[in-house]
Amino acid sequence: MKTNLLKKILTSSCALGLLVATNVSYADNASKKETHIATQDIIWKKSPFGPEVWSVDGGGKGSHITYIKFNAGDITPLHTHTSDYVGIVVTGTTRHYIPGEKKTYKILPPGSHWSMSANIEHVSECLPGVECVMAVYQKKPFDFIAKGDAPKID
Repeated sequence: MKTNLLKKILTSSCALGLLVATNVSYADNASKKETHIATQDIIWKKSPFGPEVWSVDGGGKGSHITYIKFNAGDITPLHTHTSDYVGIVVTGTTRHYIPGEKKTYKILPPGSHWSMSANIEHVSECLPGVECVMAVYQKKPFDFIAKGDAPKID
């Protein structure tokens, strides 16, 4: 299962796919004074790089907040993004680490957050047991640039 995820992630078309997959934009709701979406009403869309996604705000076309859902045990390959981002763990337990930098191997339960600067090679992981949902905020469109297999943690 992890091998299939890695193969899907390695495609360079994933940025375009995320933009299409999260085609719910803030502009669609601009005329509304408020919106309320319960978790059971979220319509998840499969991304071309594995996890499911749902746009909270912005549709991934620029500044955006996007939920990303990993299956329990999923791990990305080593990758980068061309824009800084901040993530918040909503459900599950995750780790987002820079290989070789042990201080980044911290396990993050729900309510935790992390940030990653642009062009930093890292790995994102949903630890076994429960699926993970993360809210990610970026000022620029989402992209995912695979760099190779995820190195094992020492």
